[in-house]
Amino acid sequence: MIDQVVINHKIHKYNSAKNVKKKLDYFRNLSEQGLHNLTEQEFNKLKAEFVKFQNVIFTFFADTYPTKLFRVTNNKFLYDGQKVKLEKVTDLVGPPIGKSNHGRCNLKGESVFYAALDFNTAIWETRPEVGDLITVSEWEIKPGEKLNTHYIFHPTLTEVNKDSSDAYIAWLESKKEINPELIEVFDELILFLTEQYMKKVSDNEKQNYLFSANYSSRLIQQKPDRNGFKIDAVCYPSVRMEYGLTNLAIFNDCVFDKLQLNKITVYDIVHTNYDTKNVWADDLIKVSPMIITTDNFDFEHNKIIYDLEAELKLAIELHDKYDHS
Repeated sequence: MIDQVVINHKIHKYNSAKNVKKKLDYFRNLSEQGLHNLTEQEFNKLKAEFVKFQNVIFTFFADTYPTKLFRVTNNKFLYDGQKVKLEKVTDLVGPPIGKSNHGRCNLKGESVFYAALDFNTAIWETRPEVGDLITVSEWEIKPGEKLNTHYIFHPTLTEVNKDSSDAYIAWLESKKEINPELIEVFDELILFLTEQYMKKVSDNEKQNYLFSANYSSRLIQQKPDRNGFKIDAVCYPSVRMEYGLTNLAIFNDCVFDKLQLNKITVYDIVHTNYDTKNVWADDLIKVSPMIITTDNFDFEHNKIIYDLEAELKLAIELHDKYDHS
């Protein structure tokens, strides 16, 4: 089988679509068998083989201006598992470099800020458990800033959501500018990559994110080009929401430059209803009435500022209410 998509970059010589598909089918078969079954040596060898093969990077990007972004931070993963409120603004973004496992859009150790375009999708993607204390942060793009975003879409399933459909339309337009001999090659690559982004992966088998994580890493972890341009984020359909709504994986280092933190809300989970037969349910979680919120942040000193007086007042009101019920 072939080793690389592009034979010679200088003269734009590519392998045939037939040969590219054959190699992709080889990766596809391994993916279907489960990459978590590979030894560490086999996994690293496959990773290197895929990097060598995928020697062409293409993007379908847009300047993105979502009204809101929602991110769920599960407090138990910080402060040694203590059930306490977050203290630092930086607790609200991606994990420090070296602390992450494989994710859909990051290789092991890479720091990525994952967010959703609505509250329910953010909950579905993180699925907090009963007893968890979670912090939901709400963000938006700063005025005058833009988020250069690569869109994931499926060439034959464009109806999965509006973002994917729009990306597909953009691809159809871009085909007019591409050498006709290469269109089929890119179709095969896009199909394979999107399959990997839409792949269902168990929480304890995150090695299966390898192909999408590798491509995302090469998009958003790279330095700006000589013109100062870089891709900041990858936009992909939410697997746990049956592809109907959208997630964003954002280069963690650009979050505070590009995004504005509006407020956070702290919830204590008392009941969950993750019914996969009805992903659009409004009662995914039930929470304690002791809900804490703040929009006060000291960015200079990296502090989240809570209104302790308001919290005490709410605690007294709830105590009186339930003590007399």
